[in-house]
Amino acid sequence: MEYRQLTEKLPTGILVIKNDVIVYANPAFVIFSGYDDKEIMGKNLSFFIDTTDHDAYRTFTNHGKESSLPHRHEFRFVTKSGEMRVAIVFTMPVHYSGEPAILVNLVDISEKQRFEERIQLDNERRRGIITTVAHELRTPLQPILGYLNLLIQDPEEYGILEDTKKILERCLVSVERERQIINQMLELSVLESGRLHLRYSTFPLAILVNSVLDTCGYCSKADISLDIPDHLVITADMDRLFGVFDSLLSNAVNFSKPPREISIFYHHGGNDTCHSISIRDNGIGISENAYLSIFEPFQLADAAKLSRRYDRIGLSLSIAKKIMQMHGGNITVESILNTGSTFTLHLPKDARNI
Repeated sequence: MEYRQLTEKLPTGILVIKNDVIVYANPAFVIFSGYDDKEIMGKNLSFFIDTTDHDAYRTFTNHGKESSLPHRHEFRFVTKSGEMRVAIVFTMPVHYSGEPAILVNLVDISEKQRFEERIQLDNERRRGIITTVAHELRTPLQPILGYLNLLIQDPEEYGILEDTKKILERCLVSVERERQIINQMLELSVLESGRLHLRYSTFPLAILVNSVLDTCGYCSKADISLDIPDHLVITADMDRLFGVFDSLLSNAVNFSKPPREISIFYHHGGNDTCHSISIRDNGIGISENAYLSIFEPFQLADAAKLSRRYDRIGLSLSIAKKIMQMHGGNITVESILNTGSTFTLHLPKDARNI
């Protein structure tokens, strides 16, 4: 009687099933299902479960009978009014009136499910808006870039004075920066949509890093030390990883203080399952409470100040982290304000486990 009083006050649904039929249902399940006590008693629980989940329910009950441990699964239920609800079902063997029975606990997660679906829908709409806006912005930039390059490359033909040429060159830099931002917005949208697939290959890590340094000219912008074994071979999407190193090195150079000193080094980091490659700078540093937010889109540590001073909008780290996560890895950061930051790439050694 004490146990019955307890279950009747619980906000979660409680059932007792004996010989595959319901012999007890608490008020919370009555409200959840929309049926009254008489309609519930004597029925199999599958009566209330959506037909598309019946196979999963049979597997679930068979496993529950074979195990003496608590068991759980998520099912869709159909109420008397026809409404679809979702609940996590927990089962546990008990004795009821001296006979073996199954205790069932149902936790209604319908609101949580609907909330998650709304978030997913909102994210899809946001990605669609970003993609559309980025495409619309990129279209008029192409002729602007073309005309500016034409004027700058042959100023005498168009009667352009040296002072005017310098103004046009500054305009070209701004337009090119705008184009890069738009391309990053499109890339982030594609990454978040899950439509991008990695192309794995096996290659020496040192060759990739040296390629980034040479192609992007970072050695002329900072004093860079490289400590990566020549024989070290990794398996990854080389093009995407090129972009990750480019983003991290660009940030290291831009945020460092003269004389800019950047170290790139490989270490085991106490984890035999991952390669760990770090990029350390002597820059302005990042406060510890911003470690997570800097990897979110359009987020910068001290954003108002940095976006103006360094011409950043906070997309590159978000893109880099998503690419590493697609590889089954991650990016972590350690930093000391006004001393420098160390970003570490964690890349799984065995791509087959991804």
